[in-house]
Amino acid sequence: MSETTREKMKEAAARLFYTQGYHGTSVRHIAEQANVNIALVSYYFGGKKGLFELLMTEFLEGYLQAMKVDEEKIKSQDARDQLLTMMHSLLCYQQKHYHLARMVHREMTMDSILVRELMSTYLRKEKHDVEKIIRKGMREGRFIGQPVDFVLIQIRGMVTLPYYSPQYFRELYQLSTTEPYFIDRYAEHLVRWIDSCLCGISEPRTNRIISRVNLA
Repeated sequence: MSETTREKMKEAAARLFYTQGYHGTSVRHIAEQANVNIALVSYYFGGKKGLFELLMTEFLEGYLQAMKVDEEKIKSQDARDQLLTMMHSLLCYQQKHYHLARMVHREMTMDSILVRELMSTYLRKEKHDVEKIIRKGMREGRFIGQPVDFVLIQIRGMVTLPYYSPQYFRELYQLSTTEPYFIDRYAEHLVRWIDSCLCGISEPRTNRIISRVNLA
């Protein structure tokens, strides 16, 4: 029963933080949304701040797990396919947890002690793992040589923007990033981008790679 109550409060808080932001959400709002006694928020999480920090941490832990995908499968892939598989996995993870994704990505643009701690722990690990694939691809001649830092920035932007700013996609491009079709269509663009910008291939092998790494 206690675990169910905890989960109800976490889900309610995620929805509220997603729509109203941290400062626009009160403990009373969370309790009402979860249909629990207001005192339970403090009992289980130490208040709104504790609950918010827990949601941030849990999301980022899951994000790093999503990067690992099927490690046995990835071992047999070259750098190009590894990168595509990882990006697809991260998109699926964020789509599944889109309330938390927007909340976390928005918060990570702020300068606070919490954000610095999370950045040094989780985002540094993300950068390291993606950079490892990029450098491997360049070393093996799979990717063309270019500034690694800018490649990493572009990749992170492509992976996170759909869930950091879903209203931008919805209002200007009539794309709903929470719908299954979005990732299918977006994956095709990722193939073209990686083939042209990283591999230097003039005619991307979209259909073959999507079938091969299960992007569709």
